[in-house]
Formats: sequence, C-alpha cells, structure tokens
Amino acid sequence: MPFLFCLLYFKKIKTKEKKVFFLYTILIAILVSVGVSLLYYFKLPEYYFRVTRIYILIHFTVLVYFFSLYVRNRAAKKIFLIVLIGFFLYCIYDYYSEKVPGIPFVPVNIAHISLLLIIIYYFFEVMQESVVEPIYQSAIFWICVAFIINSAGNFFLFLYSKNSFNDEIFKKQYTIIYTTVTVIKNLLLCISILIKESPKNSSLNESFDIDLDSFNPIKNQN
Repeated sequence: MPFLFCLLYFKKIKTKEKKVFFLYTILIAILVSVGVSLLYYFKLPEYYFRVTRIYILIHFTVLVYFFSLYVRNRAAKKIFLIVLIGFFLYCIYDYYSEKVPGIPFVPVNIAHISLLLIIIYYFFEVMQESVVEPIYQSAIFWICVAFIINSAGNFFLFLYSKNSFNDEIFKKQYTIIYTTVTVIKNLLLCISILIKESPKNSSLNESFDIDLDSFNPIKNQN
C-alpha cells in the first residue's frame, strides 16, 4: 500500500527536479529504516556500518545530481561528475583500508564539504541573474539552506568523531548536536515542500517582443 501511494504521488510530480528529490527522500527513508533495524533490532553492527556506507554514497550521488539540474554552466557540471567519481573511488579505498568496521567519518566529511561548495556555486550563479520574484519564494532555496545547515553543523562534529567517538561524554554531545541539526534540516525541507512556485518565465533578462516600427515619430506642426 505505501509503495502504491508513492507511485501515484510520483506520477503527479511534473518537474524532473522534484521527481529526483522525491526519489532521494524515499531512498534515504528506506536506508535509515534498514540501518536502525540492523543496529537496534537485529544487533548486527557490522551490517549497519555497511548500510551506512551505502547511505553516504546514495545521499551524495543523488544530491549532486539534483543540484546539477539547477546549475547551468556545463563546465561546472563536468566538475561535479569528476568530484563524484573521485568520491566513489575514495569510498572504495576507505572501505578496504579500514581495520575495524565503523562509521566512515572521513567520507562523510568529504561529502559535506563538497555539498557546501556545490551549493555556494549554485548561489553564485543565481546572483548573476536578475529575477522578478525573491529567491526565498522558491523550493530550491530552502533545500539549499537545509543542506547548508546540515553540512556545516555536522562537519566539525564528524571531524572530531574519528578520534573521540568512544568517549561517553562525547557520544552524548554527538547525539544532541546531530539530532538538533537533523531536525532543523527536516523542518526546512518541509517548508520547501509547502512552497508553490510560479512558472519560470519571469526573468528580467527576457527580451521583449516590441515592434518599434509601429510607433510613428512626432511630426512637427508648421
């Protein structure tokens, strides 16, 4: 039944960008559910860590593709692809080089900093354009803000987690910070869903179809 509901909702989505983001939310929800079940219900931490790596790969891949749909510069899109391939290769290296199964904090940090740079570049492109409606009236703006807060809020947390994750005091602080940032991110994503965007045809840079020949010059009256 939930699958049928998702399928019907997916068919109602008209834009490619929203379809990609909808698939992203479904995949993330499935991976989080599987990971939590493996860790707390089945008591299989090793499989949980593997699912975590899959989560990071899918999370980063889909988001890079999603933001590339909004970026217009072709050279930037090629750079995004190169970054994505490099990230995949490093994740494979990190997986086979780890001695003890655990959360891959280094790949997570690379994903966070890369997403920050991609979003900053997207805002740079937006600043070069002249648009009629404010940017905060678009869903992509709130999605960008949500992931900026998520990446910036968790970057230093994951950076220190590699060496301090076994400390009980740090674990409590980790839980509080991570939960707070995640809740804020999800609230902002909910705002993006509620926003109704106007058609993308209101740019100030559009050319006006005016026939200047139809205007008669003012004739001097003698």
